[in-house]
Amino acid sequence: MNPIEKILWGLFILMSLGALGWGIVIGLPSTYPASAMHSEKIPEQQWRAQLTIEQRTELDQMLVSGGSGGSTGGSTRRPQSEIYRINKPLLERMGNLNECRRELMNASSEVQEDGSLKIFGILPESLLAKVGLRENDVLRAVNGVPLDFGALGDCLDAHGKSLEKLGAGDPVVILIERRGTPVALTIDPPGL
Repeated sequence: MNPIEKILWGLFILMSLGALGWGIVIGLPSTYPASAMHSEKIPEQQWRAQLTIEQRTELDQMLVSGGSGGSTGGSTRRPQSEIYRINKPLLERMGNLNECRRELMNASSEVQEDGSLKIFGILPESLLAKVGLRENDVLRAVNGVPLDFGALGDCLDAHGKSLEKLGAGDPVVILIERRGTPVALTIDPPGL
C-alpha cells in the first residue's frame, strides 16, 4: 500500500468514525420507511374487553384526572376516546427524538399560555397523524400528567416515560383538546 492509499484509508476511517459519533450524539434517522409505519383505529369497546381490571382502572383514572384541565372548566367528565393500535416500526420512529423533533418542525406548533401545545399543518402520513392528531389539536397531558411545553425537560421526561410504557406493551393516553372538546388518544402497542 503506497502512502497516498494509506492517507485516503485513514481519512475514510476518520470520516466514518465522525459520522458514527454524529449519529450517536444527534440521533440517527429511522431505518424504517414511512410506508412501514402502521396504525389502526379500533373501537374502544373491543379494546377495553382485552384489558385486565387493573388496566381499565388505571386507564379510567388517567382519563378523569387528565380531563380536568384546560377549557373543560374543571369538569371530571370522561373525555371521548380514540384508540390507535401501532406496529413496531411506528414505535421505533416515535422513540427516535430526532424523528420526533423533525415531525414537529414539519408541522407548525404554538405553545399556549398554560404550557400546552397547539399543532397545525400536520402532514397526512406523518407520525403525528398516525397516532390520531389532527389540525388545531392542543396537546394537554400524557398519562394524566399535564404537559408544559415551556419546560423542555418536562417534555423529554414525558416522552421517555411514554416510550417505556409502550415498550413494555402498556398503552399510553394522550389528552388533547379538539375544537374545545377533550379527547383521549390512546396508543396501544400489541405484541411488542
